[in-house]
Amino acid sequence: MVKLADVTGIGPATIKVLAEHKIKTVEALAAISLTDLQKIPGFSGAIRARTVKQSAADCLQAKPVKPSSTPVERTQVKVKKTPSIKTETSPIVSQPEPVKLNSESKKKKRNVEKQKNKVKNKKDKNKKKDNKKKGKNKKKS
Repeated sequence: MVKLADVTGIGPATIKVLAEHKIKTVEALAAISLTDLQKIPGFSGAIRARTVKQSAADCLQAKPVKPSSTPVERTQVKVKKTPSIKTETSPIVSQPEPVKLNSESKKKKRNVEKQKNKVKNKKDKNKKKDNKKKGKNKKKS
């Protein structure tokens, strides 16, 4: 048996309102005329009244599913696992080999670093001299 609560759009509050208007079954809801349903509070809109009435009719047409009296046999299927074949793959992108520096290029690299250090040391010395000169000038004035 289908209950009013099974109808889409009908909840506990609506069931109470329908009961006050002597509609207690889904059959009674499906049988009521659309104009009479619209007179009930909460169904004054044509859309809600039409959809609830249609939903009640749909619930009556749907056949309830009965559980079968015989238990369903469950069979287990064993899946045979096949051994997977492993293949060796070569790397798609190979890493470049590090560049080996010969003795001449190593010397050049060292010389460049020495030149950079000399320039840096000169700048540091010049800054110190300038700071000392500024300090003497401040004392005289």
